[in-house]
Amino acid sequence: MSAGIELPRRVFAHGFLLNRGEKMSKSVGNVIDPVALVDTFGVDQVRYFLLREVPFGQDGSYSDEAIITRINTDLANELGNLAQRSLSMVAKNLNGIVPTPGEFSADDTELLAIADGLLEQVRTHFDAQAMHLALEAIWLMLGAANKYFSAQQPWVLRKSESESDQTRFRTVLYVTCEVLRIAALLIQPVLPESASKLLDLLGQPADQRTFAAVGTRLTPGTVLPPPTAVFPRYQPE
Repeated sequence: MSAGIELPRRVFAHGFLLNRGEKMSKSVGNVIDPVALVDTFGVDQVRYFLLREVPFGQDGSYSDEAIITRINTDLANELGNLAQRSLSMVAKNLNGIVPTPGEFSADDTELLAIADGLLEQVRTHFDAQAMHLALEAIWLMLGAANKYFSAQQPWVLRKSESESDQTRFRTVLYVTCEVLRIAALLIQPVLPESASKLLDLLGQPADQRTFAAVGTRLTPGTVLPPPTAVFPRYQPE
């Protein structure tokens, strides 16, 4: 104060990161090299694990098994697999073009409402440094999206000769791609590189990648690039 420097309005203090529940110590020899950790698992994956597993300001525990579980369950299965399955269907059956949806069903509307409601939740949690709660909310939506995709069975609809089933097929893929777009927008602060890849696959231009774009629906007719895996499963050597 005597130096004329304004006092900090907020102080960020993190907790301890434990190795399998024990404090890290050079004498014990259980210190984790963060560079080696990132080299092994990837910077986005490590950042996601820490922010999802450890509430900001509290102690948290690390193990290789825990981070591999998060990578394979949350990133590879819940998000990556849903993106790969839906975008591959668009590429194979719709010439890689975002379809025009038909009339939304109650299931479509319910899932879209969950996704649309994430923006306010995520902003509130981020403002409170509760990143783990923001990520939890996003992954709860992705869990609902996976259940929706499985229940709608677009692979069965595609084989039908009924025009109504073909319309339903296009609608299911549109809704799935749209909620993936919203998820990709909202995970950018935590998974910037991976989210950017997913937004590329969804054909999103640079000026449609802020949180403000959440309310702008995916444009039918958008030409998508060939799908590639964003989150491959981690296979221990």
